[in-house]
Amino acid sequence: MSRNLFGIGAVIGAGAAMICADALAKVAMQETTLGQTIAGRGLVACVILAAAGVRQGQMRWHRTVLSAPVIVRILAEVGAGISMVGALGYMPIANATAILQFIPLVTTMAAAVLFAEKVGWRRWLAGIAGFVGVLLILQPGAEGFTWWSLLAVSAMLCMSTRDLATSRIDRTVPTLLVGTLSAAAVCVAGCILASATGWAPVTPRSVWYTVAAGIALSVGFICLVVGMRNAEMSAIAPFRYFTLLWAILLGLVAWGEMPNRLAWVGIAIVVAAGLYAFGRERALVQQRRRELART
Repeated sequence: MSRNLFGIGAVIGAGAAMICADALAKVAMQETTLGQTIAGRGLVACVILAAAGVRQGQMRWHRTVLSAPVIVRILAEVGAGISMVGALGYMPIANATAILQFIPLVTTMAAAVLFAEKVGWRRWLAGIAGFVGVLLILQPGAEGFTWWSLLAVSAMLCMSTRDLATSRIDRTVPTLLVGTLSAAAVCVAGCILASATGWAPVTPRSVWYTVAAGIALSVGFICLVVGMRNAEMSAIAPFRYFTLLWAILLGLVAWGEMPNRLAWVGIAIVVAAGLYAFGRERALVQQRRRELART
């Protein structure tokens, strides 16, 4: 129980740190370019994760570090970083974060199609309901909708791909090594993007917010790893939705942003569908354990 409580606290803290990282990047991008913000945040995160990896003895070469799952995970991380930071520049942080809550359902559906994992009709129905919720958040055709909102959808798809690839990585590959490589790749991609679109003058304020965003992102990643390694997944999974709560509160306090009624309905549907799918998966796992115990 104490390990689960510690893990739950770490996951809640991870959500808060990652939302702060997104909010700081959103502010930094007001004075600099998208590529520079991504590159700076990635560089700071890379240095911190590498230092943590050295301290933990995880920064050592692994034979499968260049395997397909690791490469796909890194590329998906690059796509997610660019898409999410880009979306935050043009839409409320709560709406963008709400779309990301569809990730567990997307990964479940994709695992059924790509890896032939068994998914019952109830979880398929939850996935469809979650998709409807995302449409209510995006509200295509509404006055508040912009095509930039699709960047949040792109980020969600990239993160789903990242999670699927992560599940296929050899478990002996050090976590902090993969995190450091991913952050380094995001930094390089940001530099390429900035070179293509042009560099903006660097100001002390933009540097401060970018560095703070990188620190917050690193703290969030480390807290998430600590939480997942010290608690049961069934205990911490529902608390990952606290990220959405932090996003709504931060968006309201910092920018006066508040989802409209349709978006609130969509958020409720996505969260409810995700929690139902999680509960269903937990029930199936318990059923399998009982069957194995009988045999």
